[in-house]
Parts: sequence; structure tokens; C-alpha cells
Amino acid sequence: MKKRLVLAAMFLTFGWQVQAQNNAEQSTRFNNGRFLLDQQKYALAMEELLPLTSISASSQYAPDAAFLYSVAAAKQKKWKEAEQMLTQLQMQFPTWGGLSDGQYLLAQVQFEKKEYQKALQTLNALQNSGLQEEANAMKRHYLLQLPDKSTFQYLVRQYPDDATLGKAYVDRLVSGWYTTQDRTQLEDLVRKFNLDRSYLTRTTSLKKNEYNLAVLLPFNVTDSGARLEKKNLFITDFYAGMKAAQDSLQRQGIKVNLFPYDSGTDSAQVRQVLQLPELSSMDAVVGPIFKSTSVQAAKLAQQRGLNMVNPFSDDLDMTKGNPYLVLLEASTATQGQRAAVHAYQNFSKKTAAVIYDSGKEDTTFAGNFRRTYMALGGKVQVFQKINSKTSGSVGGVLGSINLRDIGVLVIQSSAANVAASAVSNLEQKASKVPLLVPASWLEFSQITFSQLDFLEAYFHSPKFVDLDDPAVQAFRRNYTRKHNLPPSAFTYSGFELVYYLGHQLSTNGYASPLRLGGMLPSLFYQGLSYQNQNGQPTQDNQYVPILKIDNGRLLIVNPVL
Repeated sequence: MKKRLVLAAMFLTFGWQVQAQNNAEQSTRFNNGRFLLDQQKYALAMEELLPLTSISASSQYAPDAAFLYSVAAAKQKKWKEAEQMLTQLQMQFPTWGGLSDGQYLLAQVQFEKKEYQKALQTLNALQNSGLQEEANAMKRHYLLQLPDKSTFQYLVRQYPDDATLGKAYVDRLVSGWYTTQDRTQLEDLVRKFNLDRSYLTRTTSLKKNEYNLAVLLPFNVTDSGARLEKKNLFITDFYAGMKAAQDSLQRQGIKVNLFPYDSGTDSAQVRQVLQLPELSSMDAVVGPIFKSTSVQAAKLAQQRGLNMVNPFSDDLDMTKGNPYLVLLEASTATQGQRAAVHAYQNFSKKTAAVIYDSGKEDTTFAGNFRRTYMALGGKVQVFQKINSKTSGSVGGVLGSINLRDIGVLVIQSSAANVAASAVSNLEQKASKVPLLVPASWLEFSQITFSQLDFLEAYFHSPKFVDLDDPAVQAFRRNYTRKHNLPPSAFTYSGFELVYYLGHQLSTNGYASPLRLGGMLPSLFYQGLSYQNQNGQPTQDNQYVPILKIDNGRLLIVNPVL
């Protein structure tokens, strides 16, 4: 008997040791997975966490590991894996304390998979979770991106008491979907959810005798007046261009009033301006310009139903879910798309090689070029990322490309070292493959026009102003005479913004969101258009000039017809 008790104690001690060892291994694996997730090494994090997610492992870390695994999968846009794990988490650990966070993530995954009804059902389960505000924000964000009106109508019928869904549908109606057949439903939704009655007037354009633009710029106004600093001169130039356009429109019988506000550089001051009651009388708000304040400002403007124009940003992501925000510039994404269309339509071989820098803008351009070019039927045989900060040499990449098989060579980088390396290598190869690059290459002193001309270079230049144009030269003389200094690129930008908005408001009337039209030739820019190829409204300029050197001058090869 005593011997049996000793043996039992030995086995029990051994079991504790095994369990302790297992717990230590699981703890190490879990902490490794969490660290890899923090380091954005998502694939490695998934690999480390997966063994802990099974309930059969009897791991105290299983629910947390399953959630973190799902986060890592979602970060990589592996929606199927994320959804499967989150569904398993709900079924196996229904009492886990973080289950509401898991449901919130599951709804996001379902939205990304375009499973709108599932996502709404998942979010409805969070009514009393403390995440209701975040859930409604997510719901609105994805619903405003839903491209199909019939699908949206179906969801409204399925969830007739969902206020966030109803208001989002109303916003989509007044931003372009509205037809006379929608009038009764629009009135019902405005009444049911106690929405602003102005929604009922936004479906028709309102013609006015004059239009008001609020201008939110960092004028740096103090008690002693505005501070003119060298770093702030571009603001002075931009606003001077706006005033010049105001005068030009006045001579054409179009009255546009400019109301400047000092937005400063911090979010608090921008919020204070946007909450002023007088802003409701503005037909559009121009600015603010800094990314740190413009994203928040756009949300505030959307809440008030204020049209907003960002004059400098080329980041189309800013407009997602916000029909009230318009970019003056062609976004980086649009630049890539329009460059791809031009290359496919104008170069005989339908093959491309794309070399692009590692920054966000260059990556966005390259990705949109590739997707558009392939959608048209072309083939992208090389798609290679480089990093100009560590090495500007592209000789190795170019050496691996058979240029005779390529219809267009795209090098998307505004780094001088990349441009110099590319030109040197292509000159040695005596390449005559069409070369598509940013217009900034024209400004590098180490590269001449003759070199770029020899290489058959084309330049995408969204803000191109032809300084040899008689209208530009006349403006330059008059502006210099008045201000004792010549106009800058910001002057032309400010002029074009007000000039275009003035003509569009005069033609189409005020509407919220703004109703901007198709191609309109500009005075300095070659043209502005806020309609895509299918005639649908867009939130950034769709026209991107493509330039080529001809007899020492820059020629626009895709002019506005």
C-alpha cells in the first residue's frame, strides 16, 4: 500500500512538471506572437499563435491567441482566415471577456468581404457592449462606400429602424443617387430619423446671385497683424491667386466672396472655426491644408454638411466615406490610372516594366498603374520596388530587363539619385523604349533636356503650367506689376481653384455635396474634370497632362480636346 502511494505521488509530481513546462512554452509562444504583431510581422505572428488557438490544447491563452491571430490575418487582408478564426472564437469561448472586440473585428472583416448584411447583423449584437459609437462609425464608413444602390435599398428594407443605415442612405441619395422616384422615401427617412430638413433641398441645385467661399489657411495672424515668414510665403501666394481669380470672375459677371479664417496649425483652432454658425452660409470651405488637421476637419465638415475642398493633398484615401470632400489635385491613385491608360492606348507593345520607390505615394502610383494596365489587357512583366534612401542605383534592376520586349518602362521615383542612375544606364543601352517618369525629373540639374529627349521620356505632370502660353505670360506681367514679385506655382493653384469653383457654381448652382462637372479648360492648368470615363462623379481631378520634349519645349501629348 505504501509503495503504491509513493508511485502515485511520483506520477502526480511528473504531471505537474509537464503541465508547468507546457504553460511556460505556451506563455513564450503567446508573448512571441504578440511581439511579432506589434512589429507588424503579421505572417510570423499568425504562425506563432495558431497552435495556441485550439480548445483541445487546453491553453489559457487560446481565446486571446485566436483574437490576435485574427488581427494579424486582417492586417494582411486574409479575410477568410480572419473570419474562420473569429467564428471559432465565438463558438468555443462564448464567455470570453473580449468577445465584443472579436465581434467588432468580425464585422469589419465581413464589410471588407462585401458581406454587408452579415456585418450589420454582427454589429447589431453590440448594442449594449460599450462599442456602439465605434460600431456606428464603422457601419457608416463602409456603407458610404457601397457602390450599388439596389443593394443599399435592400439593406434599408431589411433594417428599417437602423438610424445609422438610414442616414447613410440619405447621404448617398443627395450625393448623386437621387431621382424623382426617391422623393417619398427621402421624406420618410428624414422624418423618421429626425434629420436636418435641408436634406430635402439638397436634391436640387440652388442658383444664387453670389457664392461664398470660406478660406481656412494658416495666415499666422497676431494682434499686430499677419506675420510674413519665408516658410509661410506659399500661403500668401496661394491666397493672392484666389483673389486674382475672384477679380477675373467678377469681370465675367460671376460674384464669388472670399472669407479668410486663420486656421493655424493645430486641430483645436480648426475645430473652433468650423463650429462657427456663419459657416453654414458658405457654399464651400477651402482648406485646411496640413494633413494633421485636414482629416479631422473633413469629418467635422461632413457632420455639418459643409462642402470642403483640399487644395494640396493628392491622397484619395482622405475622401473615403465622405462625399463632401473634394481634392483640387489629381490624386496619386488617379495619376497612376491615367498614366496606364495613356501607355496602353499609345504605345504599340502592350507590355510594361514598373520600377517604383518605397514611399507611399510612389507605391500607390505603381499599384494603380499595374492594376489599370492589366485590366485593359496589358502585361506587367516586371514590378520591382527599390529604396532610394539606401541605394539610388537601378542598374541591377534594369540589367535584368530585356528592354526589347517592353512597350513602356515606368520608373516612379522623384529621387534625384534614382533619376541620374536610370538615365546613365539607359543611355549606355541606347534605349528607345518609351520611358514614363514624374515631371520632377525635368528639374534635376544633373540631367539635361537633350538626354531625356534621346530616351523618349514622357512625364506625368498634374500641375503643369505652360509658361510660354500668351495668357500665362500676360497674367505674369500684370501680377508682377501689382505685387512686385512673379507668381509662383501656388499662385496658379489658388487661381485655378476659385476660377473653376466659380464657374461650376454659376453653371450648376449650389448643392451639398458639390456638383462638379466634366472637363472644363482652365486658364493656367490644361483642364479640370470631376467625372470618370463612365461619366460618374469623382472627388479628385481626373485629367493628368502627359508631357514630352519636342524641339527643346514641353509638348502636351494628351491635350484637352
